[in-house]
Amino acid sequence: MESLRIEYRGFVIVPSDRLDGWFMTECLTMCGQTVAEVQHDLDSMLVDQAKGQKVTYYFQGDFGMSINKVEGKLVDIELRKWAQYRYSPSIKMIPKRKRLVREYRQTYKPFFLVLEGHGHPDLDDGYVPVKSSVPGVQVKKSKYSSFDPRWKEEGTSVLDQYIQESGAKIIVDYRESSGFTTHSGPVYHKAA
Repeated sequence: MESLRIEYRGFVIVPSDRLDGWFMTECLTMCGQTVAEVQHDLDSMLVDQAKGQKVTYYFQGDFGMSINKVEGKLVDIELRKWAQYRYSPSIKMIPKRKRLVREYRQTYKPFFLVLEGHGHPDLDDGYVPVKSSVPGVQVKKSKYSSFDPRWKEEGTSVLDQYIQESGAKIIVDYRESSGFTTHSGPVYHKAA
């Protein structure tokens, strides 16, 4: 994607300009929408421009352990009500070397990050070797227990540092560490 310009209800926005205080106030008074609704509209516009492009999706698996990575072609990203969650993010994509669309959804305390392109780093799988009592047998155990907050903290610090150093383009960031919750929706700060 080249430099994107999005027109939103009379405003011209570039993706690096996340919602700052002035824009939020103007949208709330002029558009009659909440900040989460405005940000969702903006994210939808970015997603529309990225559809069909190569993306990398980072997420925490169902057992609350290490952060996983899937590379593929973007079909769609949406935020919608799912069970008791008002804003549940999901991504539809065709993973590399696959033919069918897969959908990945996050609910409680999501870790949901989509970067433009392929070739972004794999994160540590989270297992450490343990000495086996049987010769020739490899045994591993996880660094932390399931749903330990250190899994997300470790993934967040590694990915944030990578994004800052490499300049990788974020398509959407629905991580708890960025202020997103499944009940109140996205919260953004103007990029530095």
